Amino acid sequence: MTVVAPKDARLVARVPQDVQEFVKNAADLSGSTLSQFIVEAVTTKARSVYESEQSIRLSMQGAEAVFAALDNPPPINNKLLTAAKTFNEEGGFKYAGDSST
Repeated sequence: MTVVAPKDARLVARVPQDVQEFVKNAADLSGSTLSQFIVEAVTTKARSVYESEQSIRLSMQGAEAVFAALDNPPPINNKLLTAAKTFNEEGGFKYAGDSST
């Protein structure tokens, strides 16, 4: 069974009565309270969405192409030099929550 942290915030969702009963029955079958069951299900789904959005999946052929490009990068040309100069002039990478810009 999942241990739930102290209550800091509340999530609210309105659902039809049949959905509530269905989820409540599933929670009972799993030995969890309705709240525990919902928090675990929502957390699992959120983690799945987050991980799929934060990772890159490549086929073996795609991975080999990336590694080949890293091992044998193309020569630097004027377009790349111009892009690097523009990037640096505009302040480089911006990070979420970075208040320095």
